[in-house]
Amino acid sequence: HAHWRATSVPSSTLCMPPRKRAAAADTATQEENKRYRSAIDEMAEELVCPITQELPVDPVTAEDGRVYERSAIEAHIRGRSAEALKSPITNGPMGARLLPAVQVRNNIERMVKSGAIGGDKAAAWQKRIEEEEMVAETRRKAEGSDRDAMRNLGFWYRDGQKGLAVDLKQSFEWIERAAELDEPGALMECGGALLGGEGLARDLSRGLLLIGAACALGSEHACYVSGWGQRQGAWGLKKDDKQTARWFRKMQGCSITDSTQACRDDAAKWLREHPSA
Repeated sequence: HAHWRATSVPSSTLCMPPRKRAAAADTATQEENKRYRSAIDEMAEELVCPITQELPVDPVTAEDGRVYERSAIEAHIRGRSAEALKSPITNGPMGARLLPAVQVRNNIERMVKSGAIGGDKAAAWQKRIEEEEMVAETRRKAEGSDRDAMRNLGFWYRDGQKGLAVDLKQSFEWIERAAELDEPGALMECGGALLGGEGLARDLSRGLLLIGAACALGSEHACYVSGWGQRQGAWGLKKDDKQTARWFRKMQGCSITDSTQACRDDAAKWLREHPSA
């Protein structure tokens, strides 16, 4: 009565399709996948910025009809007169107008998230998106008077990090705002910028005052800079071995270890060479 059992079904009914037919179907599927993959790769290449050779995070369409990373094409346009401006691709005359390529950005995002675009270019794009989000969140906090966020934003502009272009003016503005809220690293950086005149007018008295405030708040590097200034007789300071030794020794007890190993080694070497100081 158990006619439903496999043992009662004729063997001919259970036979697999002929191997040749299965192999042909597999080959057809593979060829179709290859064509699809090739089409996706070609589309991805069309989306790559010709200047950076990366997928653009902020894509714009230039007057030559090509899509570029905004910062890259703006750098190309900047400093060129209208008569001298040419397309980076065709070398033909090109206007300076740029249009946001919102649909391109959306397509890239969909293709990366779905895995249609993979590899190094997708990973680099994803990293830049994460950095963009981090910068936006940090800026939001900085504008809300978060001194750590102000300092970080200032350092990123100084060093060209997190996808930001180097901008010493914006860097100093954010660091100065953090320094006004007594953030030790910002006090040190702001003081150093004023002493060196980096992108702004030198102000030795204010620079030394800020570095002194950073020392009082436990900045190791501020203590090193103070000792270095006394050792060299820099910034109008008198050469003074005792003051140099004082500042270099204070480095060891600082609560904020923001100096570099090279500076620590330099201070330690000087102290060994001047045991009586």
